[in-house]
Amino acid sequence: MVVSPKATFSLAGNRLTAISALVVTLAWLISLPPAFSKPNNSLTKRLQNNTNNNFTFIIQPKFTSVSGFSEGLASVYIGYRKAYINHIGRVVIPPVFDAAGEFSEGLAWVNMDGKWGYINQNGLLAIKPQFDAAREFSQGVALVKLGDKWGYINKVGKFAIEPQFDNAMSFAIDRQSQVVNKLALAPVKLGEKWGYINKNGNFVIKPQFNDAGYFNEDMAAVKIDGKWGYINHKGKLAIAPQFERVWRFSEGLALASNNSKWGYINRKGRFHIKPSFLEASNFSNGLASVWINDKYGYINKKGKLVIKPQFDDTGRFSQGMAKVNINQKWGYIDKSGQMIISPQFDHASDLFLYQRSAVDGKIGQAWVKVGDKWGYISLPLNTPLAE
Repeated sequence: MVVSPKATFSLAGNRLTAISALVVTLAWLISLPPAFSKPNNSLTKRLQNNTNNNFTFIIQPKFTSVSGFSEGLASVYIGYRKAYINHIGRVVIPPVFDAAGEFSEGLAWVNMDGKWGYINQNGLLAIKPQFDAAREFSQGVALVKLGDKWGYINKVGKFAIEPQFDNAMSFAIDRQSQVVNKLALAPVKLGEKWGYINKNGNFVIKPQFNDAGYFNEDMAAVKIDGKWGYINHKGKLAIAPQFERVWRFSEGLALASNNSKWGYINRKGRFHIKPSFLEASNFSNGLASVWINDKYGYINKKGKLVIKPQFDDTGRFSQGMAKVNINQKWGYIDKSGQMIISPQFDHASDLFLYQRSAVDGKIGQAWVKVGDKWGYISLPLNTPLAE
């Protein structure tokens, strides 16, 4: 039996945390490396002066590593420690963490000296580091590991579902479901079998699968006796296990492979696009990347090539744009295959939406690598690129 951790801390403990953070912050400010304090503005200006550069650096490349913004903050590596920045690149939570996740429902997991806990948006410990692993809060609870078992805690650090599972995933709601009363479900592993629980910790689909994934578009991929198929929300087989590998449904189709070739199946389990690709991705914005003759291109939902294979690597389309790699440099194309931002970055993320506040318009944003540093670029979505 696992004893629930304390959810409240003494004032002295909080003061000690604040003092420790202040000492680390002062040391960090004193020893701030030139690469962080002085980003290479001349290099980024040369990038923007190239042709096909419909972007703006909103945060200059100066971080060792970065992530996407969530609830107004993004975690970044400064040296070997994680910090958080705001939308203008200002460090608002200093680099005192060994690892850190995205903010979700007001809290973010952090790792300190090998243990996981949670901080609030002021950088103060809300749940002290005590877990052996942790995930983001979702549907009011967070998945954590204590010893060799997984359970779920609430926002004060008390166990809502005691650690008992051999493996588990976070709770999620199938946003694409046609079901009226959508339930938050989590795939969990008990012994050697996977099933699905509700937020009360009760099994709504009993453990019976060798592997299992999230529900999307009313179906979840499950593995039975070495083959993959799909179940519905009642746990009934909707598509019999018959595939070597599968992905979740997206835009009405799902990736599935047989004989080491990928194709796309419909909701009846029939191949809508026959398996003929060694590599492929899910559909997004109506297009999917496929690998043909050592290059990547894009097909539409009829299986027709609409952007010829010409790229060394690709990303998914979002807001009408996708990242592509040519000769070890990354840029962005639109859905016609036209180069919108010429290949020039050493790495890049997919485009995502960012909104600074409720009154501000949404912009397209991506993080990019220039040399050995990461920064952020933006692209207004009031352009023909938006869907």
